[in-house]
Parts: sequence; structure tokens; C-alpha cells
Amino acid sequence: MTKHLALAVTIAWLAAGAAPAMAETKAATTAGEGKKVSAQQQRMKDCAAKWKDEKKAKNVKGRDAYRSFMSGCLKG
Repeated sequence: MTKHLALAVTIAWLAAGAAPAMAETKAATTAGEGKKVSAQQQRMKDCAAKWKDEKKAKNVKGRDAYRSFMSGCLKG
């Protein structure tokens, strides 16, 4: 029993020490520091913005309408 408790305390202690370092790494990665947006990613952002306008103008909704719009938008 005491071996299990000691193991649990050790694991918790190690995890607590590693958590801040892992959080910093993940935050830097998700912040996109130093990363350039590819042409495809930029096209996706532009089409997503156009979808919002299309959705309001034509009062369309649903996954099928979104996919159809995005497909056409991304092709050209």
C-alpha cells in the first residue's frame, strides 16, 4: 500500500513540474510565432469569411450548403 502511495506521489510531483513547460511549448506552437500561413490556409480563411456573407445574404445553413460553397470557393 505504501509503495503505491509513494509511486502516486512521485508521479504527481513529476507531472506538476512538467506541466508549466508543456503549457509554454503548446502556447508558443498554437500562437503561430514564426510560422507563415500557406496559400491553402489563406484561401480557407478567405472562403470562410465569404461564407459568413453568403450565409447572411442567401439565408442558407447546414453542412451540405457549407461544403458546397467551400468547394466552389476553393476551386477558384
